[in-house]
Amino acid sequence: MDNFGLSRATLRSRALDKLACFTAKASSPVAKEDYGNLSKSLGNAGTLFAKHSPKSNGTTHVAATNGDGQLYNIPIQTKELEVLLALASSAKHLSDRPQAEKLLEQLGLYLRDSYRQKFVPSALTRELQPSPWEVVTYNLTLAIIDIAKSFNELFDTAGAYLSSYVDGVERESSDIQAATPGNIELIFPLAFSLQGFLAAICLRSLYKESSELQYHLLSSANAIFSGQFLTCLAEAISLLRNSPDVSPTHRTWNLYRNKYRALGKPVGPASLQYYFIETARYISGVYVLPGLANYPGEIESFLDIIISSGQKAETTIDDIQRKSLELCRDVAICELESAEEGNDYISAIVSGKQRRLNFAIKASALEILCVASHFDLYDIGDLMQAIEDCLNTTDNEQKPLIDEGLLSRIFKIMAFLCVEESSIGASLTRIFPRLVVSQNLSEETIHTGTICVSFALKRLSEDAVISTLYTMSNILVSVPHETDLTRVVTTNDIAMRRRSGSLERVSSMGSRIFINAEDREEIDIIFENVLYALAKVVEQYNDNKITALTISVLMQKIGHVNAFTDRCLLLALSGLSLCGAERDFKTVLRLYSRLNTEALNNKDQDMIDTILDARLRIAKKLQRNDPFYSVYLMDLLDGIVSKGDVQELEHHRPHSEIDRTAKEISLLITTLATLLPSVDEPRYTTDDQAILTAFRNAWFNMVVHGYSRNSDWTKKPFRADLETVSWNSPTLIAESSSNQFESDMEINTVLRRGSSHRNLDEQRKQVLEAFDSTALEVRTIPYPKLIFLSSALLLESLRASAGDCSKVLLYFVDPSLKSGETAKFMKGVANEAMKIYLKKVQSKSDIAASGSISGQLRELLICCCHRINTVSAVAFKCAERLIEAIPSALCKRESLFTLLELLTLLWNSCLDEDVDQYSPRSVFVSSKANIRLELSDSYAHRKATLKFLHEKAVKWVQLAIDTIPLDMKGLLQSYLAEMDDFRAFGHVVLGRSFAVEMGGRIPYTDNKLISIDTQAGMPGTDTVSDFLAQFTWRQVYRRVDSGSTADSDEQLDDFKKIRNSLLDLRDKVHKRKYISIAELREGLLRAAAFCLGNEVLAPQLVHLLVRIPFSIFTKQSIKLGVSLWLWVLSEAPHLQSRVLSEIALGFEWSIRYHEGIYSKVHDLIPVLNGKMEYAPSSKEEIMHDARIAGNCFAPHLYIVDMLSSHFQSSKFGSRHIFEVFERSLRVALMNMENASSHPLVRENRFNIILFALRLLEGHNPLSSQRSTYFKSLTLTAALTWFSRPPIYPFSGNRLKLKSEFRLLIEVFQLVKRLTVQGLEKELFLDVKQELVLQFLENEIYGMSIWLEPLQFVPYRQLKTIIPKRSFEPTPQMVIVAWQVDPAMAVYYVKRFKLPELDMQLQQLIIADTSKIAHIPDAVQYLLDRRVLDTSAPQLKYLLFWAPVSPVEAINLFMPDFSNNSLILQYAMRSLESHNVDVAFFYVPQIVQMLRHEPLGYIEQYILETGKLDQLFAHQIIWNMRANAYKDEDMKVPDPLKPNLDRVMETLINSFDGEDRDFYNREFAFFKEVTSISGKLKPYIKKTKAEKKAKIDEEMRKIKVAHNVYLPSNPDGSVVGIDRKSGRPLQSHAKAPFMATFKIKKTVKTSSAVMVGGEDDSENPAVETIEKWLSAIFKVGDDCRQDMLALQLIALFRSIFNASGLDLFLFPNRVIATDPGCGIIEVLPNSISRDMLGREAVNGLYEYFISKHGSEDSIKFQQARNNFVQSMAAYSVISYLLQFKDRHNGNIMYDDQGHILHIDFGFCFDIVPGGVKFEAAPFKLTHEMVQVMGGSSDTQAYHWFEELCIKAFLACRPYAENIIQCVRPMLESGLPCFKGETTIRKLRDRFALDKSDKEAAVHMRGLIKKSAESIYTKGYDEFQRMTNGIPY
Repeated sequence: MDNFGLSRATLRSRALDKLACFTAKASSPVAKEDYGNLSKSLGNAGTLFAKHSPKSNGTTHVAATNGDGQLYNIPIQTKELEVLLALASSAKHLSDRPQAEKLLEQLGLYLRDSYRQKFVPSALTRELQPSPWEVVTYNLTLAIIDIAKSFNELFDTAGAYLSSYVDGVERESSDIQAATPGNIELIFPLAFSLQGFLAAICLRSLYKESSELQYHLLSSANAIFSGQFLTCLAEAISLLRNSPDVSPTHRTWNLYRNKYRALGKPVGPASLQYYFIETARYISGVYVLPGLANYPGEIESFLDIIISSGQKAETTIDDIQRKSLELCRDVAICELESAEEGNDYISAIVSGKQRRLNFAIKASALEILCVASHFDLYDIGDLMQAIEDCLNTTDNEQKPLIDEGLLSRIFKIMAFLCVEESSIGASLTRIFPRLVVSQNLSEETIHTGTICVSFALKRLSEDAVISTLYTMSNILVSVPHETDLTRVVTTNDIAMRRRSGSLERVSSMGSRIFINAEDREEIDIIFENVLYALAKVVEQYNDNKITALTISVLMQKIGHVNAFTDRCLLLALSGLSLCGAERDFKTVLRLYSRLNTEALNNKDQDMIDTILDARLRIAKKLQRNDPFYSVYLMDLLDGIVSKGDVQELEHHRPHSEIDRTAKEISLLITTLATLLPSVDEPRYTTDDQAILTAFRNAWFNMVVHGYSRNSDWTKKPFRADLETVSWNSPTLIAESSSNQFESDMEINTVLRRGSSHRNLDEQRKQVLEAFDSTALEVRTIPYPKLIFLSSALLLESLRASAGDCSKVLLYFVDPSLKSGETAKFMKGVANEAMKIYLKKVQSKSDIAASGSISGQLRELLICCCHRINTVSAVAFKCAERLIEAIPSALCKRESLFTLLELLTLLWNSCLDEDVDQYSPRSVFVSSKANIRLELSDSYAHRKATLKFLHEKAVKWVQLAIDTIPLDMKGLLQSYLAEMDDFRAFGHVVLGRSFAVEMGGRIPYTDNKLISIDTQAGMPGTDTVSDFLAQFTWRQVYRRVDSGSTADSDEQLDDFKKIRNSLLDLRDKVHKRKYISIAELREGLLRAAAFCLGNEVLAPQLVHLLVRIPFSIFTKQSIKLGVSLWLWVLSEAPHLQSRVLSEIALGFEWSIRYHEGIYSKVHDLIPVLNGKMEYAPSSKEEIMHDARIAGNCFAPHLYIVDMLSSHFQSSKFGSRHIFEVFERSLRVALMNMENASSHPLVRENRFNIILFALRLLEGHNPLSSQRSTYFKSLTLTAALTWFSRPPIYPFSGNRLKLKSEFRLLIEVFQLVKRLTVQGLEKELFLDVKQELVLQFLENEIYGMSIWLEPLQFVPYRQLKTIIPKRSFEPTPQMVIVAWQVDPAMAVYYVKRFKLPELDMQLQQLIIADTSKIAHIPDAVQYLLDRRVLDTSAPQLKYLLFWAPVSPVEAINLFMPDFSNNSLILQYAMRSLESHNVDVAFFYVPQIVQMLRHEPLGYIEQYILETGKLDQLFAHQIIWNMRANAYKDEDMKVPDPLKPNLDRVMETLINSFDGEDRDFYNREFAFFKEVTSISGKLKPYIKKTKAEKKAKIDEEMRKIKVAHNVYLPSNPDGSVVGIDRKSGRPLQSHAKAPFMATFKIKKTVKTSSAVMVGGEDDSENPAVETIEKWLSAIFKVGDDCRQDMLALQLIALFRSIFNASGLDLFLFPNRVIATDPGCGIIEVLPNSISRDMLGREAVNGLYEYFISKHGSEDSIKFQQARNNFVQSMAAYSVISYLLQFKDRHNGNIMYDDQGHILHIDFGFCFDIVPGGVKFEAAPFKLTHEMVQVMGGSSDTQAYHWFEELCIKAFLACRPYAENIIQCVRPMLESGLPCFKGETTIRKLRDRFALDKSDKEAAVHMRGLIKKSAESIYTKGYDEFQRMTNGIPY
């Protein structure tokens, strides 16, 4: 429809429009008031509205009469008209109903009389195009409809106004019977206004539900057009045209008539009829698609929506709608009849506008009849006849007379009707080709036709589709007398031919269409149209099969019609190729390539241009997300690479051949540049290595064929394309490659292709000019390297010219380009690229204008922090050149923020050394600057980079400040202002600190400040104070009116709001609702700010201000609270007492209710009491629990720090304040006994002790008695930490460890300075003080070893801080400890490990046993065999002694204790006290105890537990079966066998119901699987393929029963088997095999749940997973020894986890199920070192390089760290358990770099062959050292040593428990045991007689002894010679 835009020139009109729209959208009261004032400013309307808007029952009804006529008779002034139009344009934005209702009333009254409204002549009325009546009516109508659609309740009112308008026009028009000079002023305004009204109705389709209104509008309009009005209008126009009257009135109306004509819409009856039938068409369309009224955007017809989207049409209408549609139908029929009658007149009409108008009316009439036929109101046959009549209409010369718009509408109508009548679709497919041939149609019309035809074809059979395809393609036949035309298809040619208007004579026979024409050009036009139509039909049909057929048919036509058609075919194929399958696309591309080659050979330039055009069309259509994009890109790149391919390498070729190939390449580059993004778009990126390689080879080939910086091929017009390609190209070296440069030099054939001497001379010349080299150096460069360097120079020069100078730095990632001659040349490339970039930037090219300079500087700055030194060094030089040349480049957010964030990230990366030493993060991210930084794991490199960057940053920022001081400081302030986090205290962000530092610098341009002389000894001058004046978050909330009084209403209102907000927060806390930290911060901040501004009301808020954070009691809530409390304390001293009292109450509340450190929820379960797992070590799980505990303990740390700090500042103040502190500490100390014993609580505990000691040492107003009590309480509280087993620091957080280390030293010094005198000595405070000092000294020295296990620096420094004590620990101190707490005495003895202390403790226990019965660790002293006779009377206490761990309980069944019944009862009770999951781990030991326990306790335990847990019972049964015989052939029974058989039979017989079924299913399933080994024995001598076939055959027979499992994996059930996974394993006389099973099990999720910034998930979520698990089924091999070894490894894993050590172990499960039989879980994703050697890997280091990338890569460094962590763990265990036979077949490496050990057939006291080849403590070969850096001085090697020492230290406290796992197995018959000798040697290896320092030295000595041991190498050589195992 027409677009009636307003083009008012006055600023007032535009301003009113914006004001009206803005205030209509806004919802604020001010905006509503402004909008109301605007509506009130309508001139004379206000006084008349009351008369013309009567209301009844709340609904407005517009009067049918014209009233007194005053409103429209008063001319509208300019200002009133501007306001009216502005309000009308704002109607669609209204959201307020009262405003809408008021506006509707105003606009409705204006609309009612708009057809006769008078206007004051003005510039505005003259500018309203085409007339003010049409513009005003149009806009008012639109506004009223918009209001009606937005507010359904106002629809009736709006409809009444619309009806009133139409009724008025009908009355007015009926009064006009003829046109006279006197009534022209009535006729034209009425016509103009009516046209605007109808146009608005068309644009804003009414709802289907407004049927009555639609019918009324249609009937009224029909009455108008059925009367005399149209005749009168025609007469009026004729009167104006023919009248000689030149009066102003006539001139005015002639002026308007000319305006309409100029706009292409002449005034007349036809124009009004067109708008009327369009209105009818739109209304009828709403009935088919009810949602048409709300359809987004402007649409021509409902037909477009249905055909494009496939929406279903409505099928029912009501009576009113039927009446409306019948009226529309009658109007349409009338219009068609009138048109048919006037065909002769139409053909004679000269005006094309009039003719198009007539055709448009016909089209609308046909569409209305289409809707009528859809609802059965018009015969479809009559409609098709009408369509046929339109198609067959001819002019006087019998030429077709049809409009393309009408034809398009006919296509759509037939497509719509074919949904119901498929025959119409068939007719359409027959008509369309003939119309394409017979009519000279435009592309737009053909395109519309193809959409409709494809729509119809989708509803027809496939045969119909193929028939249509062949019908159209058969038109393309060779025509006699064809001339060889060599014209190129161009846009101008097409336009000229279509303007010629030539028509063809078409005859048809069946489905064939024949063309009879003599003019070659006319035939070309037809063929061109047919091809276009055919291609579009197939594209729209979108079926791969049809597309492939069409492509095949068209390709066959090539060469069989004429040259011009061939070119049209090629262009058509370009579109079709994108619609089919990938193979069809590639077929077309191959066709282009072949034809292009032929054209080049034949010098057919027209064909070359056509193929180029076709390729360009494909390139323009493809988007990056299109699946064909990469295919096409690869084809083009391969095309470039394939040009000039030769068989002989590095040979001379003629320059003419080189030049010809360069031309061929240039054609492909043009297409490639079109396909790739332009330089002002995001560049193309991909991970597809084939594409990346093709890009690189393309550049190499271009240089081989003459492309260089100064060649003709890199100048205009080719340069822009080359720059685009360079912009999107990768570097010629892959960043992920370990050594691509050397690889390319050796094997890349493109680099070695021969070229011409002339080209080589030119390339050498370019290299010589660019690099600082001599001619001799350049001439001696090998040919491949010359091509590479020239390619890099060309690519990076073009890239720099395109605006990217930073990508060249990535070349230095390759190891070969880091140093040496090649690196020198590449630095020259980087220098040249930088020179080109700076030259272009400084010449003010588009690069500078686009703002990409700061973007490039950003990339350079990021590269300055690269993990590779060479990249970093070159980046620093480039960045410095750029900043020195253009200092303003740093004065952009993009670059400056990047620099500041990089400083922060590097600082954080260096901090990692102290936070998580052995697991350095490699990736650091800044969301603020969108940075992802990958750093080396070398902390030395990180620190050096940070230091250098900081130095350069100072220089660069100072330079920028000197150049543009205000802008730079403004940006620095913006950086500080954009603090998107809230860290109240204790947090360091280097970027912000640097911003503050530089913000205070004085710019060199500030002559005043820079001239201030600094006097001697005086500090320098800076501007920090000015810079930071606005940066404190407290001032954001500070009250400006702090002096206002409490009775101020505003203050009182604020108080109520804040208090209510706090109460809401409190209620949420009590109801356990989630509160975000942002919500909490906002509420508390406002409360704290109010407290500072109002002294009277503030106390009422203090309670809530303190209580709410305590009620939440999380890390963040308390941290926030502490910062606010300190703020209030510092700025409101009058509130100090109240605030501190509330804090003290909160602190005491947290203690009494066991929050924070006073909660034992997070206490670690003793290692031996926890569930052991056969699984890989998971640091994530360990740290997840540690984070939860740390977050729980953190609040008390913040509170105590705050109280301690404030105490120091106020200890000389009020006594009341002092007593607050003293009371809080007293409560904390009294409850210290109940505090957590978690390792992370050490700092919290001793912080409280330190606070108490400071209170005692400072100004002490306590009385002597209270002081003594407080001292005693403090010392006792300090000792509570030592009433537990000694524990090492947790995890690798050196920062926390250093903090605790310093803290303990300070506590030690303060305790030592305590004065104990008089009565205090009588109370033994001096002895207690001595005890505390001894414990602290021991703890401090132990921590010093842990802190620096290699250097002992803290240990040596301690000697000056804590000198040698005057006396050593004595038995007397054991007595003192016993008196304080018997548990403390036990752990005192364990700490100091002296025999005399043991004896003293035993005496105390025997003397007063009841006091220690709650300590499981003390029972060993009671049951010591040396004093067992003495302690026998005290054994009665065992009846209620706290239970020991399962393994300790099992050892109590040993004969050593003479089967004492009390001891056996205690052992039984201890076993039963533990969960079955815990005891499950010790099944082998439990079974062995049946040897020694005649009283039946163990048997009873087995039977009772077996009934409770079937999995336990099954494991017991398998273990009993495995231990029944001493040999693998089951010929020598074990003496234990009768007992085992009896217990096993009893246990099995006890199963009933489900338990029995489960047992039968499980053992039958396992028997079926293991029986495969027996069936394989006849195949032992056969090939592997035959063995595998047999295994697969047997596995296909296995049926997986419900809920069965593999014995090695009882945690998961088998749900499937990989029937083809069977694999025979190597064995000379046995038949082991491997198979893979699908296991379903429940596991913990690895991701921690983070809520509000804290880890809240105390119970990690679980999920059910299914995974494939491979297992080896062994026959004839005793697996029990492997089972024991892996059991011990699992125990070590738990020990290491308990200390949070960064160590990795993977104890896979091995289960012995029968004598000589067992099942072994296969380590997933791993390979043996033996297999690596067989795969021709030279060494372990080389394997790591090939697997994980170069040594500088992140993946390699992560793999190396994994190797170190696993190597340290297995090394310590290998030494302790004496794993031997460590050849390369028994060492595995997983895909993450971990080393894993398997096959433990030789351990403890057995070695291969009985000869101790492997004399080294453990295996540490040269290649292992090489992976760790190559020497003992590397960071990785030092980590290995430290982790070995820490692992060894962590194991020693559990030495006896590990021995207890081994001792029960001594009589099992395993060959690795030599009786008690084995136990003695095992204990000796733990070096229990050594101190921690001595043990650390001992372990380091073992490492040195193992490193590259000659014994290890000798054994590897022995294995190579005897078993062929490489090393």
